[in-house]
This record gives sequence, structure tokens and C-alpha cells, in this order.
Amino acid sequence: MYCLAQEAQPQLPQGLFQEDSVKIGQEVNFLFFYRHAATEEIIFPDSTYNFAPFEYVNRRYFPTRTRNGISHDSVVYTLRTFSIAPVQTLALPVFKLQDQDTVNITALPAEIYLRQLVKGPASLAQLKDQTQLAPIPERFNFAYWLIAAGFLVLVAVLVWILFGKKIIIRYRLYTLQKHHQSFIAKFNAYIDRFNKSESLQIVEQAITLWKNYLTTLEGNAINSFTTREIAAYYNDDEDVTTALRLFDKAIYGNIVSDKSSETIIAFFLLHHFADRRYEFVKDLTRNAATIQNPVQLV
Repeated sequence: MYCLAQEAQPQLPQGLFQEDSVKIGQEVNFLFFYRHAATEEIIFPDSTYNFAPFEYVNRRYFPTRTRNGISHDSVVYTLRTFSIAPVQTLALPVFKLQDQDTVNITALPAEIYLRQLVKGPASLAQLKDQTQLAPIPERFNFAYWLIAAGFLVLVAVLVWILFGKKIIIRYRLYTLQKHHQSFIAKFNAYIDRFNKSESLQIVEQAITLWKNYLTTLEGNAINSFTTREIAAYYNDDEDVTTALRLFDKAIYGNIVSDKSSETIIAFFLLHHFADRRYEFVKDLTRNAATIQNPVQLV
């Protein structure tokens, strides 16, 4: 009887951190996957779930793989912690829809260590009281002020001559990173909304966001291109051509509800392509021979 009871137990999901230690505020990836019968409907935790002691940053889903009646679902959560506990654990559940009820199946806790940056107690300096204060008349020294101002101007000019190009490149890299992070957050939000509603309007909005981002990134009017022109512009890149073909099939064929898995694949292909273009433009910017040369190259 004990053996039969063990076999009736559902297989637990599994989760593990990509690193064995983390610093306070540092982002860390948490790999979470679950094997189950293909007939079961499983839901993973989303951004509304309480990941304490961690804070949710974002997530990336992977398409379900099914073989011999067994499905494999997986997701990578990006988390961060501000807890000072030396050892921190996380045990996530999956939610199985069963009849009119929801069954929680929780993984075994995964551990990660907090990386300590301060060793031992901090020493405080000895302070001495000084109660005798002497009045000092205020005087403004114009000569010193002019000398200091001239020195600062000279230093600023020298810094610009020596490091002006590097400063501009670093600022360009900073703006590229900020724009990319903003795009990824908005694009992932569209993926989440599509998973819930399977709306063609969300698909069209996501494509428009993707085109506008590449227009800014590449410095070209990609948002006015047709599907064929975009494919030609990127030399028939496989990710782009496959994703846009699947999206066109869903939009103009109005079959998104029957092929939602293909549409999800198209979302991730455009996501992956935007990541590749960002890295490409970032490398061009970092290695630019002169600031005047354009970095928006294909």
C-alpha cells in the first residue's frame, strides 16, 4: 500500500538558481521546469506571485515540448533580493487545473547564499568635543575664485580633448541600454497579455512596438517598411522572416486561436532578433573609429 501511494504522488516541479551566491540587489536567474502528462493544464507563477524573500524582475517562457505523452514546460525568472539572510530559499508551485478546482504542486526549496561584502564589525572613530568657538569674519576672495574658475575651465577643456570621444560613446551606450531595457519590458508585457487573451490587436501592437524600436536603434524608417522590405533589409534573416510570416498568417488568416503556439514562437523570434541587433549596434558604437561615423549599420 505504501508503494502504491508513492506512485500516486504527482511528480514535483524543479527549480534551481543559476548561481550559487548573490549580492544584495543583484539580479539572478532562477530556472523552473515541470514534467507532466500532456493532458494536464498547468499554470506557472506570474508577476503577481509573491517571490519573497526575492523580488520579481522579469521572466522568459520557453515553448512546451511534448514527447510520448509527457510535456515539459520551463521558464526562467529573473529575481533580486534585498534580504540580509545569509542563506535564502525559494520554493515555487505550479497550478494544475483539475475539474473546477486548482491544485498547487510545490517544488522542493532551492538555496542560494548571500555574498557578504563587509567582513567583521565596523569600527567607529573616536570623536572629541570642542565647545570653544571663535568667530571668523566672512570675506570673499575674488582672486582665488577667478584662479579656481580658470583652473576648472582648463581642466574641463583638457578632459574634453582627451576623453570627449569616450564620454560620447559611453553616453550612447547608456542610452542604447536604457532604450533596450524599456523595449524588452514592454514587449514581454505584450507576450503576457497575449497569453491571457490571444487577441490579434495585441499582436499588431507588439509588431508596431518592435518596428519602432528597430527604427530608433538602426536610424532607418523600418516602421514604414512592409514585411517583404523588412526581410530584404535584414538579408532574409531566418528569425525575422519566420516570425513575420507566422504573424501575417495569424493576422490576415484570423487563425490565432488555432495556432497560438506558433504566434508565441513568433513573439520569441522577434524578441531574440531585437536582442541580436542591440548587441550588434552596441559593438559598433563601442568600436567606432570616429564619433562622426554612423553606427546604425545593417
